[in-house]
Amino acid sequence: MGLNIDIQNLSYQLPRGKKVLNEMTFRIAPGDFVAVLGENGAGKTTLLDMIMGFRRPTQGLLKVQNAKPYQDNWHSRQEIAYLSEKVDIPGDWTADEFLRFNEYFYGHYSHEIEAKYLKLFRVNRSDRLGNMSAGEIRRVQIVAALSIEPELIVVDEITAVLDIVGRRHFMTLLKELNRTTGCTIVLATNILEDLATNITHVMLLRHGQIRTFEPLADFLKGAEPTVFSQKVADLLEEDL
Repeated sequence: MGLNIDIQNLSYQLPRGKKVLNEMTFRIAPGDFVAVLGENGAGKTTLLDMIMGFRRPTQGLLKVQNAKPYQDNWHSRQEIAYLSEKVDIPGDWTADEFLRFNEYFYGHYSHEIEAKYLKLFRVNRSDRLGNMSAGEIRRVQIVAALSIEPELIVVDEITAVLDIVGRRHFMTLLKELNRTTGCTIVLATNILEDLATNITHVMLLRHGQIRTFEPLADFLKGAEPTVFSQKVADLLEEDL
């Protein structure tokens, strides 16, 4: 069963005055698979950072499973997997050394699941991260993050550097985990072609505010999934 995320009147303002998020209110229920979309600078990464507790709200309330992330201790994060292109990984580590480091923080880390995902994403344990491409490093991160059997998966734009096979495996795996375990997934991305057959909800951000947040079926209103990307673009361009 997934975790819930409750946000009320949430705003975030940078130290020099720019308001990145502005009075957002919404709820992500356990088991939702939400795609967070928007133009560059819309506030996607800031929102995910706040869900993870990396940034503290300047206004409003944000809770993950009834706890404020920025006040939460590490034990309470045992059920959360975080994937981001911003994570720095020591290049002199092997893939296995990174996996063992990650395992240290999660008491229910599964070696069985790890072995399955290593095979799926074609990761060699002995390869050094410094010799890998950006996409190959993301594959190692995916294996590490999903081997903890998470109840909440937070993904901040890692799909752009995955090749077409890696991206297909990743999106298919997220959909399967969402379906079989009921985990909650919040994914920020600019790669739209993988989404319409996988997600349950669409959130569009525009200038730090919610343009729309609704179930995928309501967003498409009976249209074919092939129009998904066009509809997203049309809504983000309205009233410019």
